[in-house]
Amino acid sequence: MPDVTRFDKLTDGNYFEWKIYMEALLTKKGLLGIVKGTDGHPGGNATAKRLRDFARKQQEARAEIVLNVTPAQLAYCRDTDPKVIWDNLITVHTSRGRSTTIALRRRFHRLRFDRSETMPAYIARVRHVAFLLQEADVTVSDDDLILAITSGLPHSYDSFLISLDAAPDREFTLSNVTARLVNEYQRQHMYTVSPHLSSPAQTVDEALAVTSVTLGTRLARITCFKCGEKGHYQSNCPTHVAASPAPKTKEFAGQAIAESDSDVEDEF
Repeated sequence: MPDVTRFDKLTDGNYFEWKIYMEALLTKKGLLGIVKGTDGHPGGNATAKRLRDFARKQQEARAEIVLNVTPAQLAYCRDTDPKVIWDNLITVHTSRGRSTTIALRRRFHRLRFDRSETMPAYIARVRHVAFLLQEADVTVSDDDLILAITSGLPHSYDSFLISLDAAPDREFTLSNVTARLVNEYQRQHMYTVSPHLSSPAQTVDEALAVTSVTLGTRLARITCFKCGEKGHYQSNCPTHVAASPAPKTKEFAGQAIAESDSDVEDEF
């Protein structure tokens, strides 16, 4: 089965993420000890086979590193020893640590919830930046995470934050806050208009259409007292309208009551 492992190649801005992916890849291939020096040279007294196996693993480890960096990083990958290359990359990218961590801190505190994403996705995005900071040897506490997550919420969560601030200390944990936040997100989206309806006006139109169908079905059971045909009231009978003038108000009211009573009897 072909290897389908995919991740971004090393650049000047993604070392901490790349390092995690690369360590996983080298571990999968049994080569991590070669680049970290834990699987050292077998020594001059080793058999020829052991020496060949070690040299082959070195070549494989070096190839994996070279194939997963961008051209700008190749200057640090010229040595034949993959451990030297690995150490070079650590030295180069961690020496930029102060500017990198400041940029990450700024990014961490500017994260905002995007209404196009779900709440779990937003929380995962905040935790990912926290992970990058921790990889850069910056301590990120649970309180820091809670502050970053809640600071990026829109105004619709203001009442939720008020209730959260009133929670007792024993409930103010990262797991509890994130669980409550996901529940609040689901509550706010429970009554979202169906995506099949393009607008509230369409909802009204569809409701009227359903009502018209219901009334039409009921009207089909009505029998006119004037002509004996079904489908209309006596007051709307074509024969009645053509033959006589409109009734007075009192007469019309009494007639409507009588027709209504008769309609009920007719339906049963």
